[in-house]
Amino acid sequence: MLSLGLVSGAIVAKDVNIKVVDRTGDKLFGKQLEYPATFDKVPKIQSTTPLSISFKAETADADTPLRLDQALVSFQHTATGNEVALPAKAVGKSGVFKMEITRKLFRKHFDSAPGKYNVALVLGSYTEGGLFYKLGDVFMAESSSKSQTSVASPGYGPKEEIRHRFAESQRMPNVVVSLVFSCAVVVPLVVLLAVWARLGVNVDNLRKEAAGSIAFLGLVAAYMSLAVAYWVGVKLFPTLAYALVLALPTFVTGRYALSKRIQKGI
Repeated sequence: MLSLGLVSGAIVAKDVNIKVVDRTGDKLFGKQLEYPATFDKVPKIQSTTPLSISFKAETADADTPLRLDQALVSFQHTATGNEVALPAKAVGKSGVFKMEITRKLFRKHFDSAPGKYNVALVLGSYTEGGLFYKLGDVFMAESSSKSQTSVASPGYGPKEEIRHRFAESQRMPNVVVSLVFSCAVVVPLVVLLAVWARLGVNVDNLRKEAAGSIAFLGLVAAYMSLAVAYWVGVKLFPTLAYALVLALPTFVTGRYALSKRIQKGI
């Protein structure tokens, strides 16, 4: 806490302006003082209504601006005695010092400790001494955002039981239906092989053009395997991509095998 025993030496505070404005710029409170006068009204300060205090420091025997080594605005809580000292900064070379409580400073220093504060200037110069100048009292109000947050914030204690519901298993077709469908898929291949055997297909001629025939029939078998893979579980778009990859080699090898068989008269 800053000592209240500081007395005025050769320092005099002049043109002390206390101002409180709202967010639109309208003045809610304003007072101009000359040492040692004080203001009687207690203005209410909120985070949205900043308080600004400006003043000049001069020597007692000469009306010349004084360079201060310390320029503070003291806020002392009347109930707890706790004190907040905010620096007043020089404004250019005019000799004016100014302190302003921004929204950030208000939340940092006063939002958690609302109430009535004694306001005083605490000035000091290495060559001219010091000055403790009580200006008056202000009331720091608790911000509405904090009160709403405190009301809305949940308290400690048991919470509601979280009940998790697992996804229900999908309904699958009857096993008989699956077997019937599988048989229906296999039947055309069996019928094809039976027809070939009944017509007397001669596979010996494949040996006369083994390279082209084997490559072509291998790619056809790859297509059939791709169809089975799609039926088992491969997605549609990957299946189409693999089919496009097999398309060109199948066409080339089929054309090559047929042309060779024609040339050889098989």
